[in-house]
Amino acid sequence: MGNDRLRQGLACLGMGVGGWVTGLAMGFTSPALPKMMADPDFSITEEQGSWVGAILPAMALLGSLVAGPMVDRLGRRASLILLMVPFALSWVLVAMSPGIIGVILGRMISGFCVGVQTVAGNVFLPEVIAVKNRNLQAIPAFMGCSGLLLTFWAGAHLTWRGLAWLGCIMCLPTVLFYLPLPETPYFLTSCGRTTESLAALEWLRDSKLEAEKEQEELTKAKNSKSEEANVTLSECFTPPNRWPVLVAISLMITQQFTGINAVIFYSSTIFKSAGAGIDDGTASMLLGACNMIATLIGIGLLGTYERKYLLKRSNQGLLASFVVLILFFSAKHAGGSWSAMTESMSFLSVVAVMTYVFTFAFGWGPIPWVFSGEGLPSRVRGMASSMTIATSWGFAAVVTKTFSMLNESFGIHYTFTIYAVLTAISYTILEPYIPETFQKSPIDMDKHYLEASTKKEK
Repeated sequence: MGNDRLRQGLACLGMGVGGWVTGLAMGFTSPALPKMMADPDFSITEEQGSWVGAILPAMALLGSLVAGPMVDRLGRRASLILLMVPFALSWVLVAMSPGIIGVILGRMISGFCVGVQTVAGNVFLPEVIAVKNRNLQAIPAFMGCSGLLLTFWAGAHLTWRGLAWLGCIMCLPTVLFYLPLPETPYFLTSCGRTTESLAALEWLRDSKLEAEKEQEELTKAKNSKSEEANVTLSECFTPPNRWPVLVAISLMITQQFTGINAVIFYSSTIFKSAGAGIDDGTASMLLGACNMIATLIGIGLLGTYERKYLLKRSNQGLLASFVVLILFFSAKHAGGSWSAMTESMSFLSVVAVMTYVFTFAFGWGPIPWVFSGEGLPSRVRGMASSMTIATSWGFAAVVTKTFSMLNESFGIHYTFTIYAVLTAISYTILEPYIPETFQKSPIDMDKHYLEASTKKEK
């Protein structure tokens, strides 16, 4: 392995350790909420518990909107390092809170930090990783999944307060991984700090010649940036940008319609409702392990198959899982002999949920994010990315908050029916409009959109 690949790998590893903290925040409610409910020294209602889960993606939406100006003003690396201070404090608030208000406040801060880190990390990595080493960017995704697994494993052995303290402790190694990394050459050049930018490139790249060539390209890009700086929000929704921007937003919305965040956040509740013959902690760990393995497989599939093909197969797998879950919980809800039958087949619910997570991880999980990187027009990519990420977190908050509400009002079988119908309808409407980005450069996609727009005008 060359020094450049090793150093760029360290950058990805740093983002991955940050992904552990994010994974802990995202998965916290699954093992923690049941323990909060059972804690005799802590008072919490079902409604309050739903807010513990839903407030994180809601605040992540705000964080993602603030992140753009923040990383442009402070820098990508500096933003990621400073972010760990409020992140750690949010965990302390949760761990030491005597009541629900402190927990929700801590989760609000955590959510804001998750939103900022999502955007900052997505900006940082493409600016430090060379094109030939793009596969290294899979490391943070894998480690994010391992962070989720860590949450489920720790949740089975720690109290909910102990789990919060673990989140606080994990912020320290994250900072230690960030500190040796350079600021991105793109940011340094945009600030006029070309000497520092060249030094960063010499550290990141294989040779001084390669670094000098890339620095020359960055300087040229900066000098021609004035035109791009005039991009407005309305331009995102005018040809040739409107089509891919609307597709990117729609992909994010449909991703949340699958109910993935509700399933992850409330996996313990789902397994408990099913009456599965395994404890919540073990079931959650199986879910986390399945997610991590599927993500590894998905990384390989994304490098081999077209995005639309993977999305189609993922959609089929999700709908098949939904059918099993709907039939299982409908029978359980019916009572009598039907309910008795489900008691001997409770393993089906666990298998269906794991199949759901597995098929999500190679299609509906990564592809909306991949499209935001590969499919958005170059000129409006920055602004459009902020919109799509904010949209994702906004709908994640709605789905997460309404899961417990729908579950209590209609039953879990109808809740899964709603997710299945929304997923099926959204995919059917959206599929014909999704452009294929596999093995196509941003320049290729820009040309494709321009040609399509010109042809339509004629």
